[in-house]
Amino acid sequence: MYSMKSIHSFLALLLLSVSLSFAQTKPQAATSPASTKPSGSTTTGSSTNRMQELYDEHHGINRKAAITPVRTETQQAGKPADQTETGVSQPERTASSASTSGTRIGFRGGVTYPLFLEKQAFTDPTLGFVGGVTFNFGAGPVSFQPEINYTRNAVKRTEFGYTDTFAVDALEVPLLVKFSTGTYEGNRFFVNVGPYASYAISSGINGKTVSLDGDKGRFGFGGALGVGAALKAGPGHVTIEVRGLYPLGNDDAGFRTDSKTILGQGTVGYIFPLGGR
Repeated sequence: MYSMKSIHSFLALLLLSVSLSFAQTKPQAATSPASTKPSGSTTTGSSTNRMQELYDEHHGINRKAAITPVRTETQQAGKPADQTETGVSQPERTASSASTSGTRIGFRGGVTYPLFLEKQAFTDPTLGFVGGVTFNFGAGPVSFQPEINYTRNAVKRTEFGYTDTFAVDALEVPLLVKFSTGTYEGNRFFVNVGPYASYAISSGINGKTVSLDGDKGRFGFGGALGVGAALKAGPGHVTIEVRGLYPLGNDDAGFRTDSKTILGQGTVGYIFPLGGR
């Protein structure tokens, strides 16, 4: 009996030890997001991470393979990699800077034809020519356009059954303000207005040059007005313009507003940006 009681006591103590040991290890194994431990607990955080790893492993999820590409400094700021600080990609900005260059140069050439405001006896207008270099400064709707042109204005005079052609060759410098519509990326319409100065180089009769040395009134001036269109072609524009120049005097007669002639011009040209493409 004594030995049986001893055995029963030993078994009871053994069962009690196992029960206490099980009770101590059970909370650690039952780690779930609903644990009563504080959210900042290290044990809960590590247990949750372990449970996530076990869940991923069971379902075949490899989170380590999903490596986020390294983003550039521009991408981290929320901008595509091919964009600059202005939000415009580099190729677009290059094209834009070319098309909107503030300095342009071109050439123009065509015909001249005097327009008589009053009929002149025995005199009729005839064709001459004009050609020169054009500059343009400014990229907006209003710009400054100086020019250097060589012109020939001519008339025919008929007397006593003979017809002679009289011409004057001059160096002409218009200083124009250009008002344009649209942008340099497409077609534009424009108006040119401003003063001009001219210097008579020589005159001619029936194609024979006549010297003007010693003559007065070789320096002239007046006002110019032209309308036209600029058609996009390559890096620049083809220009088509009709212009009239109204003489307002010269260095001999002074300022006057009674001229009976408008010096008409019809030209075609090409103007393109400097420092662009």
